Amino acid sequence: MKIIDFRARPNTEQYMRLYEGTYAWDNFFNFPKPETTTLDKFIDSLEMAGVTQAVFTGRNSPRVSLSNDYVFECTQEYPNRLIGVAGIDPTQGLNSLREIERTISELGFKGISLDPHHIKIFPDDRILYPIYYKCLEMDIPVIFTMGPLVGKWGAPDAVDNLAEDLPDLKIICSHGVWPQVNEFIALAFRHKNVFLEASIYQFLPGAEPIFDAANTILQDKIIYASAFPFRPLVDVKRFLEYPFEKNVVDKLVYKNAARILKISDN
Repeated sequence: MKIIDFRARPNTEQYMRLYEGTYAWDNFFNFPKPETTTLDKFIDSLEMAGVTQAVFTGRNSPRVSLSNDYVFECTQEYPNRLIGVAGIDPTQGLNSLREIERTISELGFKGISLDPHHIKIFPDDRILYPIYYKCLEMDIPVIFTMGPLVGKWGAPDAVDNLAEDLPDLKIICSHGVWPQVNEFIALAFRHKNVFLEASIYQFLPGAEPIFDAANTILQDKIIYASAFPFRPLVDVKRFLEYPFEKNVVDKLVYKNAARILKISDN
């Protein structure tokens, strides 16, 4: 079985230094903070978890910054295992559009990742629309960091507005679903262009309906991810313990992600 982990960043020194002293890690994620390691050992961990490819989402904002060039270096070292997604800082104005152009056209990245909560704006803020137009022009998805740790900035309402305004923009709500589980399910059900990735929170109390939705009405809209290093790579095994219908599993762990990222099965 092919498996794409849609959000798994290597616990190398370059990535883990972003989170030195940032969180009471065990309290928030119920998973010990992984030790810093090499990229080679991270790839070995993917292999042991049974993960075929991992999406390495970059992060760039006034608060957290990881060079997209570093993401590229990692994907170049393991082109068949790592998929690059550019972190974009929307406060950079025209330079943010140039960075999208560079990372997609020159570095071969498959999409962009945004952290609107870092600048305290909602996904439907007009300052972000030039970025969305660029994504539409280049036919790439935008991934939003959501979930309870970003507070009100991760609520589904603004994504609802954006999806209605730009129905051709492919939107992935990363760490979405919990605690507003039914609202996010309704959001993805209502909009053809909204996809859910429930990493970190998919096993928390109250999140169970996401599995029912994945097995029925949202089998083409839900994407598996672990969110490593915040949760273990082997979460995929726990995910697959759910009694999914036989024809659904491949969609959730591979086909939906491959379709959005335009990854060929060949």
